[in-house]
Amino acid sequence: MKPLLTASCILIGLFLGSTGIAFASTRSGGIVGLWQTAGGNGYIRIYEKNGALFGQSVGHLQDTVQQARAKGQPQILANFVPKRPGEWSQGRIYDPNNNTYFHGTLTALDPHELKVYGYIGFSWLGGNTIWTRVPSKLKHQHGDSHL
Repeated sequence: MKPLLTASCILIGLFLGSTGIAFASTRSGGIVGLWQTAGGNGYIRIYEKNGALFGQSVGHLQDTVQQARAKGQPQILANFVPKRPGEWSQGRIYDPNNNTYFHGTLTALDPHELKVYGYIGFSWLGGNTIWTRVPSKLKHQHGDSHL
């Protein structure tokens, strides 16, 4: 009985450790990159600045943040800070469709999906959408460049 308990504890520890390693990669820079919004109607380039995450709307896959700003594209995400592995909070989300700002959280569902949750006032009073990471192969075909 005791060897079975020891083996179970070891397996649970290995599983939790590997999960922690996987989420550690999404903790700070894991979601940095290019994301396609739900419905495929826009692209957001997420970048890190001074320990916080920001997201700039880009008109073309190859646009840098500076190029998108120069073209008048809005900043969509601002000041998201790590809350726990794979989750960022205390940020602000801008909805250009109705010129509204929301409080928000970002949650990495996996390396290819990001849940963007926005709310006004109370966190239970809001909604979410899922963004999809733009594959590296597609970005390179369109001349993707960094900040």
